[in-house]
Amino acid sequence: MSGRRKAACTAISLVELLVVIGIIAILIAMLLPSVSRAREQANRTRCQNNVRQIGIALAVYVSDHGEYPVLDATGVFAAPADMVTGKNQPPIFVAAQRSGLLALRRQVDFQLANLACPDGWASGGNRDFYNDPAMIRSGTVFMDYAYWPWRFSATDDFDVRYASFKYRQEKGTKILVSDIITDFTGMPANLRAMLGYGNHGSNHAAGAHIVRRTDGHSQIMGDSNTINSSGMSVLFSDYHVGWFSAEKLTQQVNGLCYPPVDRW
Repeated sequence: MSGRRKAACTAISLVELLVVIGIIAILIAMLLPSVSRAREQANRTRCQNNVRQIGIALAVYVSDHGEYPVLDATGVFAAPADMVTGKNQPPIFVAAQRSGLLALRRQVDFQLANLACPDGWASGGNRDFYNDPAMIRSGTVFMDYAYWPWRFSATDDFDVRYASFKYRQEKGTKILVSDIITDFTGMPANLRAMLGYGNHGSNHAAGAHIVRRTDGHSQIMGDSNTINSSGMSVLFSDYHVGWFSAEKLTQQVNGLCYPPVDRW
């Protein structure tokens, strides 16, 4: 009898079990944000490393060819003169097999896995996405990283787009490559359906960042970007890489956001 009474006294009641489960649930809820932040930081670090590797490959390409790879999404190479004057400009988030960032595929030691952002809109973080099996029949593919050098022509007059992206006859540092980050409200409907939020959208649940635009001279403009991403990696023409939070992405062109020169 005494043994049975002792066993009954040490049994866990339903209330005690529920209390333990509740404590575990609270601990998990407390830890999840930290785990999410750690994952986001890891993805950011991997992304910046990708962009650094792209920068090294671009430097080798420029050394060998005297210019950056031509951007061409059609499979028919446009003349460099047309690219500089602004004619026949293809989207900067699409590349043919031998143009744009895909032209780096033959560079020594460059891995196509470095074209896949770990939180990329196109690849979904799949590091094998840009190997040959990922190419569609037309020979073009959507890119995780925007490729800017040929997008805008040089001009002597200050324009925030030219100041940020021009290459020919440049003076100073310009943007070469960046994550795809979109202005979700101002984007054309067809691009919105295609690109969505862009890269680094792990904080979507936290709500959108409403970012006032600037004119490249630190003056606040009247309109805003709506950004549902945590930020972007940027490769500059001196081949250094920076990370910019969403609040610094105060410009956009054709729905794609970027940090203008007054936010560098």
